[in-house]
Amino acid sequence: MMPTELEIGGRIVPVVLTRRASQRAVRLRASAVAGHIEISLPARGSEDIGAALLNSHRAWLEAQVARWPRPIPFAPGFIIPIDGEPVLIDWQETHKRTPVLVDACLRIGGPLPLLAGRIERWLKARALADLDTSTRQIAAQLDRKVARVSVGDTTSRWGSCAGALRPEGARIAYSWRLILAPAWVRRSLVAHEAAHLIHQNHSPAFHALNRQLDPRAGEARRWLARHGAALHWVGRAIQPE
Repeated sequence: MMPTELEIGGRIVPVVLTRRASQRAVRLRASAVAGHIEISLPARGSEDIGAALLNSHRAWLEAQVARWPRPIPFAPGFIIPIDGEPVLIDWQETHKRTPVLVDACLRIGGPLPLLAGRIERWLKARALADLDTSTRQIAAQLDRKVARVSVGDTTSRWGSCAGALRPEGARIAYSWRLILAPAWVRRSLVAHEAAHLIHQNHSPAFHALNRQLDPRAGEARRWLARHGAALHWVGRAIQPE
């Protein structure tokens, strides 16, 4: 029988089973971003085959999970990145409830059970304000309209641009977790999505414009390839021993 979770290296790792009609073979993936193991089966594939694949690849799975980032909860005393810099969560019940960033400390008060939610909402608002401003600035340089900028918590991409050819302007969305990355990395993502206002593809012309808007585009891609997965573990609770 296919397990719903595995204990690997002291972690309880969820196992997600998916089926795809077009798939012909069983596939195994350990996602450092989602923090789960995924078994993909053909539409009529037996779960026993998936379970056997898990058993036969146990050593490989252990090696993959060992490289996963560790969770950093929104809890007192933990250090989270903001703009790529370490920031201590300084919670005292008597502090003001609205978070305030002071001297590498995020000072916040109020009831402890509500702490994580308030920090996340504050980070999302900070991300949206920053990304909205910078997106519209670069769009103006390109003489293009932006109808809406939004933030979400996607795991498949850091940004997206839709409707670039619409008269009212494009809708550009980002991961709010970019506020955790250095500002220059965040701006590079903005330049990338803004370049899609001109080129709705990844052609040589697109990449040329992207480099023109941001000479550090390649460096930012490498930074995200190396550190991006860890951003998705910020705000996750630590599993009990």
